Amino acid sequence: MAVSGDRRKVEPARLALTADALCEAYASRVFKFAQMVSDDSTSAEDLAQDALERAIRGLPTFDPGKGEVEAWLWRIVLNASRDVGRIARRQRLVFSYLIDRWLMDESAVPLDELTTADVIAAVRRLSPRHRAVVALRYGADLTFPQVGRALGISEAAATMASRRALAILRNRLSQRTDER
Repeated sequence: MAVSGDRRKVEPARLALTADALCEAYASRVFKFAQMVSDDSTSAEDLAQDALERAIRGLPTFDPGKGEVEAWLWRIVLNASRDVGRIARRQRLVFSYLIDRWLMDESAVPLDELTTADVIAAVRRLSPRHRAVVALRYGADLTFPQVGRALGISEAAATMASRRALAILRNRLSQRTDER
């Protein structure tokens, strides 16, 4: 490795493409990047681990003729961070949709008592069909016609299943906050 000031620069020709070499050369930099784009240290650790795991799994397919190791790795790291952002955005979409629905209901759960973990746990307890509808509609951000096609049901059936799933979620989350 060549050292320039505080920063290490890995010379691609000298980097043997093994999982150990990749982690030794880049783990700290990947983690620093993750800290800058994550909300907290736990999320940063998860992102860095996910990115390095993806890179390690991709080592057999890496082609040095198509570019340098470092460029390839940073594309993986960026894609992992984008995926984390997409997941968080989808979770916020479900949460905000449920909140919007609850705001119409005066007997609704107080918003300050709900957490994302509560909502996700409640979604996981839904029946497989309801969970699939909620995941496709709010997780994958599909429209009701797309949800219907994915599940082999009509748009109307997808819409109705979504409404029923949201009603079940509202009820379960209300019960959960009543227990506190």
